[in-house]
Amino acid sequence: MIDGWTCVRCDAFATYPRTYDMVHADGFLSLEKTHKHRCSTLDIFLEVDRILRPEGWVIIRDTAPLIEAARSVVTQLRWDARILDLDIASDEKLLVCQKPFLRK
Repeated sequence: MIDGWTCVRCDAFATYPRTYDMVHADGFLSLEKTHKHRCSTLDIFLEVDRILRPEGWVIIRDTAPLIEAARSVVTQLRWDARILDLDIASDEKLLVCQKPFLRK
């Protein structure tokens, strides 16, 4: 889990020598926002990019505004991304991303 990584000091996540096929976060961006943005959204996704294998997946569930902001960041990283609505009555959305094998 990445929960402790961003909340403490925005340090790199200790993964050596492993990388991951998938990262899942539920409310992670909201958690970071409540901690006064110690890490930028770009910093968070650069760290996820570092630990995620090529063609790995990222699934994030959070509020619509934070998901929209995250989508713009992953687009800059040239990841494939799509947003899914969870429920019409809910403000939460799902961001599903795949890191490409090679950068375009």
